[in-house]
Amino acid sequence: MSEIPFKGEIRRDYITGSDVIFTFSRDKRPKDFRSEEVMYGNAENCPFEYGKENLNTTIKFVGEPWKLRLMYNKYPIVNDEVTPYKNSDFFTKYVNYGHSYVIVDTPEHSQRFHEIDDSLLQKWFDLVAEAEKLAYSDKKIRHVYTFRNSGSISGGSLYHPHTQIIGFTFILPIIKQELEIIKNNHGRCILEEALKKEKERVLIEDDEAVAFAPYGSRFRGHSIIMPKRHIDYVGRLKEKETKSLAKFIKTILSRNYKIFGSHSYNLIFHELKDNKKIHFYIEIAPRFSNFGAMELSGLYLNSLRPEEYVQRFNETN
Repeated sequence: MSEIPFKGEIRRDYITGSDVIFTFSRDKRPKDFRSEEVMYGNAENCPFEYGKENLNTTIKFVGEPWKLRLMYNKYPIVNDEVTPYKNSDFFTKYVNYGHSYVIVDTPEHSQRFHEIDDSLLQKWFDLVAEAEKLAYSDKKIRHVYTFRNSGSISGGSLYHPHTQIIGFTFILPIIKQELEIIKNNHGRCILEEALKKEKERVLIEDDEAVAFAPYGSRFRGHSIIMPKRHIDYVGRLKEKETKSLAKFIKTILSRNYKIFGSHSYNLIFHELKDNKKIHFYIEIAPRFSNFGAMELSGLYLNSLRPEEYVQRFNETN
């Protein structure tokens, strides 16, 4: 019997509970807009270049001359110069109290993240942990969110590679959603259970960490990178774990560029300090379009099943 051509299916992401429609028809749509990645900004106007250190308040330099730089975000979405409060009647309101930091990942304006030296990426992990510790030193901070926006449709505004670390007085919705999924799983770790079932979708693995394309991938080329040891946040990583995680990030980003060409992506830390239910992991979400009405409804669309992504990944060197 001949195989029935794939027409589409709906899968549920076991980590977030989001539903994903897998369909090939999306790739065949007529397009009025440019499809190529738009690289905007230039070194001449970039505030993160050598010689422009006085434009931002630096907390720490790494290297001489510096190779990594931790500084206060000059244009924060939260700040520590306001008095925290919460008004919770019919109209709930929070003040935007918090801490906001930026790490300049490399002094090279056009250097891609996967091109950064391995040893420097391990120091990047250390600097992220240091920034998160700084945020958590404020007892009012309940959740620190670390992420990288890369490319014109990632949500970023500067091309120069950089990482943002934001401390909030509340737990972000995505982590609340994950905690609810864990609760519904009788408190058992979702990721550790997933690893027992995700063998066909594993991308890379060693003794310390593993990367895989989740069954309900919300994005084309979606991947999860995690230490095998159950820890709640980046500050508890051991050196051998950061070495594996850095290697996996570089490998995935590098192969994604070969598979998809130049594209935007988001790299996100999922963590919650001092919550033993959470298993720290890193999410890489390639972005090929802005969110549309379907995604705003809570339903994601994906034209590449994770099994096919894994196959293409393994065929790419």
